[in-house]
Amino acid sequence: MTDFSDPFVDPAIHTRIQAELGAVEQEEGVRILLAIESGSRGWRFPSQDSDYDVRFLYLRPLSSYLTVTDQRDVIERPVDAVFDVSGWDLRKAFQLALRSNAVLIEWLCSPVRYRELGPAAARLLNFARASVDLTAVAYHYDRQARRMFNDVLAAEAPRLKTYCYALRSALALQWVRERRDVPPMDLPALLRGLFLSAEVADEIAALVARKLPSTERDTTARLPILDHLIGNVLAQPVPAMRGEARREVGRRADALFAELVLDAYAN
Repeated sequence: MTDFSDPFVDPAIHTRIQAELGAVEQEEGVRILLAIESGSRGWRFPSQDSDYDVRFLYLRPLSSYLTVTDQRDVIERPVDAVFDVSGWDLRKAFQLALRSNAVLIEWLCSPVRYRELGPAAARLLNFARASVDLTAVAYHYDRQARRMFNDVLAAEAPRLKTYCYALRSALALQWVRERRDVPPMDLPALLRGLFLSAEVADEIAALVARKLPSTERDTTARLPILDHLIGNVLAQPVPAMRGEARREVGRRADALFAELVLDAYAN
């Protein structure tokens, strides 16, 4: 991928990521369909010392999907100070889509894409969007925002990182509540799609501007404007939104999964 360019991805690190993905394919005997950035670089507010959270979806040989016994459906590489690399089998990804897993949806719409082979990821994203149970997604972001915001409230000087994590989750929850749709993964896209006062928007911009040159451990004084925003979002009940009958969703998932696997090995 010689045309890859991203302001938050070092070109030398990108080269190493491609080599790591190639090693995964060779050593595990799999075909990587999608590889993305899932952490703060994908959320568009990394710190100077943020690692690279590389996530991927893969296919094993066709014979692996014709067995009675269960096959391992996760690949995890050793974690170091720079890389955290792991991936899910495409079958596992479909199983998570059936449960409206918000993390999977984030992977599928990440703005940082290290590799994408064929239409499988795009078609899985379309399926996940069309069949999503938005209540499940809303609960995910509600729990995530509460956990991070509780850490903010408990600290005399909360980390910039924790504030950003709480803010992103709260805005994603607000997106589900207002737009009745799955939220984008990254903070800039969330900000473009929500109505926020100029005061709040300026405070968010200032927070991100402080975080980018910081380290993961750098702290801040409390930010009352953002405390008020996040607290107001969490004070509202999680919206209950009726989803599609899961049995029908399961039938469509089976058909699409089989089509994608067979197409991938047809050539």
